[in-house]
Amino acid sequence: MCGIFGYAFTGVPVTMRQIVAMLTGGLKRLEYRGYDSAGICVDGTLLDAKTGAATPYIIKSKGFVAALEAKAMADTHLQLDETRMLGSAIAHTRWATHGPPCDINAHPQSSGGPQHAFVLIHNGIMTNYAEMKKFLSDKGYAFESETDTEVIAKLAAYLYSQHTAKPTFAQLVREVMQLTQGAFALAIKSVYYPGELIGCRRGSPLILGIRRAGATSNSVISLAEAPEGPSEYFLASDAQAIIEHTKQVVYLDDGDLVHIHGGHVHIFNDRNLPTDASAPTPEIRAVREVELQLEALSKGGYEHFMLKEICEQSESVINSMRGRVNWEQNRIMMGGFATTKHLLRTARRLIFISCGTSFNACLAVRPLFDEMSPCPVELENANDFLDRRPKIFRDDVCIFVSQSGETADTLMALEYCEQRGASLVGFTNTVGSSISRRTQFGAHLNAGPEIGVASTKAYTSQIVTMVLVALILSDDTISMIERRAEIIKGLAALSGHVSEALTSTEATIKALALKLKESKSVLVLGRGYQLATAFEAALKIKELTYVHTEGINAGELKHGPLALIDEHIPVLIICTKDSIVERVRACVQQIKARNGRPIVVLSQADPEVESLADEVIRVPSTVDCLQSVVNAIPLQLLAYHMAVARGNNVDRPRNLAKSVTVQ
Repeated sequence: MCGIFGYAFTGVPVTMRQIVAMLTGGLKRLEYRGYDSAGICVDGTLLDAKTGAATPYIIKSKGFVAALEAKAMADTHLQLDETRMLGSAIAHTRWATHGPPCDINAHPQSSGGPQHAFVLIHNGIMTNYAEMKKFLSDKGYAFESETDTEVIAKLAAYLYSQHTAKPTFAQLVREVMQLTQGAFALAIKSVYYPGELIGCRRGSPLILGIRRAGATSNSVISLAEAPEGPSEYFLASDAQAIIEHTKQVVYLDDGDLVHIHGGHVHIFNDRNLPTDASAPTPEIRAVREVELQLEALSKGGYEHFMLKEICEQSESVINSMRGRVNWEQNRIMMGGFATTKHLLRTARRLIFISCGTSFNACLAVRPLFDEMSPCPVELENANDFLDRRPKIFRDDVCIFVSQSGETADTLMALEYCEQRGASLVGFTNTVGSSISRRTQFGAHLNAGPEIGVASTKAYTSQIVTMVLVALILSDDTISMIERRAEIIKGLAALSGHVSEALTSTEATIKALALKLKESKSVLVLGRGYQLATAFEAALKIKELTYVHTEGINAGELKHGPLALIDEHIPVLIICTKDSIVERVRACVQQIKARNGRPIVVLSQADPEVESLADEVIRVPSTVDCLQSVVNAIPLQLLAYHMAVARGNNVDRPRNLAKSVTVQ
């Protein structure tokens, strides 16, 4: 859940000021992945006596990237106006896993000593760091930080010292990879290999950006060939970090090692390494063009990214349907499912596997899949799934849902199901992500980039996209014709309903947020299709406000949670119209009878409920399976405005990061 940015250049005149600006600019676009500390490493002005290489210079700072940028730009040692023609640099923004946020624990971490022989940055967790740290300590290595990353740096130094003949940088890093257990992405530089930069990944995302002659959209080139003229290469955890420099990227596979040196690039993968001592053959990879506009990464006049992304949902739900619905014929056309829908129809089970907000999106569509699918439907939380290790069969279809496509628990569950021969389906919002490349088919959400840590538009686009697939499963069922037509009619009107919910509830929500901002606890009740809405609303409020909030199945109210009700605890009750609304209405009466404070979400006039409610949030009415999309809007706004009223950092809530790439 950290952000990696690396830069290597040959024959390009750049000043140190430009390099620092490039590094910190890239980190700012990765700050959603971690923001408790940051650091950079550039080639310094002193030359190593043994190698002739420039000794690495490291600058680190606790807090946001802006603090690091100010510190670096004020550092006279950097000689900011000096021009370089060849070199490499790395930068990192951190989300702490080992050791609290501080300058010492920030990355880059080095192998130690005044020369910093090996310097690296790391996203992920080294699971065997304790054993390796003891081994290295017994060999005389002293540790300064509490990080697992420093262990990897010192491991590289130790392995280098054991070679009588100098290995290539790639050979050395492959040895490091073999001894490092866990999920990771690394970017490494060394004084022993001047001008060289290596990136490698196992389980954590990493992409290679290219700015050189011959690298064009969708070209297949041997990157090892000498480039014609100057070349620049970028390593990053996410394409957002490099989009202002290049749109030409290679999505690195699991087990990849990319070696950049002298304008050349070699990519190796663990699966293709020779068993003998012969040199491995570099792989040939396709260069892809990132379909992302720089303007989409700005706030566009909004105070926060999250507010912008909430307001973009009237457009993002359309984008999730664009080109996929024939409105005249009431048909759904999704390329990934055109020739594979029979697998979903004939499966032993459809198993949805996900975490967090994505789990809630799966919960929101499960009732529709139960209705539309001819086979049983199950829903699994990915981390609980891994804990239990349940039976998976070859005729199961396992559906993996993740906004980033890099969620560690979901990827581990995918690997588990893959080993057992199940069919794999993916829904992600990130082209080139691990889940999108490792599943056999699926769909991209087309929601657009989401910068705010708390997911909003990805959630509603996940629901819409999966509703489309549910409709595909029933497209030849005569008894479902009217039901499908009703849902497609709802899809056609959905953008308008979202827009209406945004404008009509804004004043009510702002006033309610001020009343609730000092609450010690909040309960959210829902049932049926709205159980997911209750869970997601509770998740958003707790993420952003740090107020304890619990989503509860309204049917479970009498089985314990009713004991919590008093005049002090606000209770949000989602009471929009569907086939089971009467059962939810009863909860309003029960809460009011115990001096509770019901705040009711309504899509229809209901005088009795309105007379009992402390507050009423009115939303447009739509078909039941899409009502959760409309209902999410005011509840996202409530979490947002409560957080603003409490003075919290909305886009970067404490202790959280956007892409959960560690277990």
